Amino acid sequence: MDTVNLREAVMQSFTSIGPMLDFIALFSIIALYSGSMLPFVVIFSFLLSYFTLYTIYSFASVYVTNGGYYSYAGNGLGKGVGFLVLILYIGYSVLTVPNISIFISGFLYSIMGIFGFHGPYMEYAFLLAFTAAVYLVVSRGLRASIRYTLIAGFLEIAFVISMSIIFIIFRSPGFSFSGIKFSFNPFFFGVIFGILAFSGGGSSIFLSEETSRAHMNTPKSLLISFTISGLIMVFSAFALLIFAGYQGLSLYESNSFYITELVRSRLGVPFLAVFSIFGLISAFNLSVSYLNAFVHMMPKFYNDFNINKNFSRNKFMAALFTFSIIISLIAIHYAGFFNSFVIIAGLISFMYIIIHIISNISLIRIFRKQKFFIPLISSLILSIAFILSFYGNTGYFAVINYLLIAYIMFSIIFVIYIKKAKHGFYNNIKFEYSDSLNTSAVNHNDLK
Repeated sequence: MDTVNLREAVMQSFTSIGPMLDFIALFSIIALYSGSMLPFVVIFSFLLSYFTLYTIYSFASVYVTNGGYYSYAGNGLGKGVGFLVLILYIGYSVLTVPNISIFISGFLYSIMGIFGFHGPYMEYAFLLAFTAAVYLVVSRGLRASIRYTLIAGFLEIAFVISMSIIFIIFRSPGFSFSGIKFSFNPFFFGVIFGILAFSGGGSSIFLSEETSRAHMNTPKSLLISFTISGLIMVFSAFALLIFAGYQGLSLYESNSFYITELVRSRLGVPFLAVFSIFGLISAFNLSVSYLNAFVHMMPKFYNDFNINKNFSRNKFMAALFTFSIIISLIAIHYAGFFNSFVIIAGLISFMYIIIHIISNISLIRIFRKQKFFIPLISSLILSIAFILSFYGNTGYFAVINYLLIAYIMFSIIFVIYIKKAKHGFYNNIKFEYSDSLNTSAVNHNDLK
């Protein structure tokens, strides 16, 4: 039964981008490494995301499937590649909610500190409460969670625009754009996190089979949500630069949550309270939307990979909730709240880029000359951003590279093992979708 309309699909993708959360979380990382180039990193990442959007848009116009990226890759490049993309997607999807939970817990703790509330385990209490609330909303079903993201998404749009205007009005004394300094390597290290800011925008494809007129509404939702969120984030990035000034952005090096102190000192405690509430709402929106997409992909995965068990949504969510808490606690134990957020965010971003490069190649393979130039350019730019960012990870954050290499090696070895040792399972993998031209189910059992 169709349950998701165009407006709801737009908000599913928009809230998976989460402009307000990107403002308080990813902008802090970009400011840390790219400094005054922050708004230009966001502009570049936004334009680059339009290239990646073209590939998802093209697939979503033809392939109506909750399988998303793995189905796109599998139909174009074969079972092995589709299987590999599935494992990569599972990796970054499983990490997303813990990553957001870790950041928002540290953020809320910094806010409580400003108001004079301290406690030895307060951050961990925030972490548990936030994660539990996200799973509770999604567990109530698609209709309840979609209704929530629709309302909260509109509120988030209104606040980010209003906040950006206020930031520009209360600009840093003596600010001038002439003080912006460009540096090549710091720019591209920021880009890897700028790309991450837009990584959730394709989440509506995982609800395609629940979307009315999916071959039209799903691609429309992608285009609309990317455009709205991109314009908002570019505007807010310039607003932050104007509001904080060059000296303010440099203070992110010593205080990851500097924005909270800046807002309090310049705009007062009442505005800080509202600012914090919308930061929490945005984090919650993004977590709910991401989890929604992941949960609705799983039954499709069970079907395409012929797993002879009934998919139990409740058991799956209980296991995933437990795993999310374990990941969060392990990461915090070894790296602390903000550093673990940066490490996991970098890992997610790299996996996202790999998946989109593979999706671009799949699009070229399927449509040949009809859709060649844009996905080729997208792959080249993504590859350059990947290489420069990978080599830019030095010192402590080089651990991102090690974790990425380890997970990719595990994924490849696992796919090869299944292909060699589990012939029956591997040969029965299929990538079903509804063709937008004839709305019939299509099996690609001949793909090797």
